[in-house]
Amino acid sequence: MARELIYRLTNPNYTVCHRAALGGLAATVLAWQSKRGSAPAGIEHEVKRDRVTLAWGDKLSDQEALQRILDASFRLTEGKLIDLVGQAVAADNDELRVAIHNGLCATFLQHNKMRPSEKEPRRFEIRSADDESRGLFTYKAITSYAHQKAQGTGLLDPAKKGSPAGRFPAVARIPQSVVPGAMAGVQALETGPEEAILLLYLMVGSSVFLLRPRTYKEKMQACVVVPDVRDLVAFSRALRAVAGVDIERPRLSSGYLGRVAGGVEEAALRLLIDLTADDLREDPAVAGLQAIAMGKVAWDKNQVNRSASVRLGLTYPELDVFLCASKHKDLGKARIVPGSKGDGYAVPKSPIPELIAANLAAGRHWAAHFRELVSESKDFSRMRFARKGLQAMKEVIKDGVDQAVINMFHEAWHRKMGALGERARSENAPFERGFRAYDAGPRREKFDAVNGTP
Repeated sequence: MARELIYRLTNPNYTVCHRAALGGLAATVLAWQSKRGSAPAGIEHEVKRDRVTLAWGDKLSDQEALQRILDASFRLTEGKLIDLVGQAVAADNDELRVAIHNGLCATFLQHNKMRPSEKEPRRFEIRSADDESRGLFTYKAITSYAHQKAQGTGLLDPAKKGSPAGRFPAVARIPQSVVPGAMAGVQALETGPEEAILLLYLMVGSSVFLLRPRTYKEKMQACVVVPDVRDLVAFSRALRAVAGVDIERPRLSSGYLGRVAGGVEEAALRLLIDLTADDLREDPAVAGLQAIAMGKVAWDKNQVNRSASVRLGLTYPELDVFLCASKHKDLGKARIVPGSKGDGYAVPKSPIPELIAANLAAGRHWAAHFRELVSESKDFSRMRFARKGLQAMKEVIKDGVDQAVINMFHEAWHRKMGALGERARSENAPFERGFRAYDAGPRREKFDAVNGTP
């Protein structure tokens, strides 16, 4: 073989980004193998649980081989949406494809020069799961994107004078389109060509979400969730399942609305649950996740940068409370509201999953800071409409102390409402007047009593 590239998960120099990129490369190669005729001609490829091998013979130059590999990995749909072969988005899952496209354009490919697009945005109708709401969402149709030609890396640049044509350069660059938030200083970020090729697949191994934070007033716009992969074959299988359409077992991150989250921790926990949903082994395909939020920062008003980074493990106490809140129709997936220009806009139905996820990721009690969600009378009134979802959350709490406190608050609430009712009957006054007077008081205890949280 003229060239053989072997990437191993056990490489001690690899970071979580390298391992996620290797997961993306493995998923891409396995997608070639599952669809006859999709593999690049002249490229030998193999995937094992802990490594990926790519090789080609003397008839292909390095640059010719890489271009064939990229052509088979990074494509566009007929609607000019980004198509990452390794993510295996189902052909009929256009909603998810639009969400991924918009998320990638806000993170990896935020600069126009990295993904030349049409002047006018295209529109695509998105419907809620219950079909109660719908809206036209926009996306920028693109003609190409950086990963299709390794733009900015120098891997496919013409050979310098005196250098052999067709060979990789001795040093390659790592632009922001390859690693979001990577900032060059006086000199560009540089590495060897083999590592640069691998990192091109970070976009495949990662998942993107659109952020609409409401609990915390931060200017986050999108996030990249980077899995810490430890089994390439199992991860590739899980990645395909996340992108599929399964009516019997819908995923938390499926569809357009499934990729809209209140916060970076909520996005990461959704993906974690989806990736491990079918993995019953003691050692799942991932060891955890690194979630990177992208948003506006004070020192750079021209582009979005890394504004937060959160590391998540595999297990959390009361994770079932988050799962219950995320699945419930009154609390979970985003809802569609009219935008300022008539187009649809997706926002979280409730800030509760966002808050629970932030608490779990930070090691706090899952119900910490709930008081902030009902600090205003209108917030408390709005929360009462989510009562069924809150009651469902109560049923999955495992902690005995939490359950005891909730039951105590419920009893106190029932007694208070009974006293107000008795008073209204004795004074021949409307019950609502007494309740409004009570409603003007402190809300922490009331909220806990209604929704079943400590």
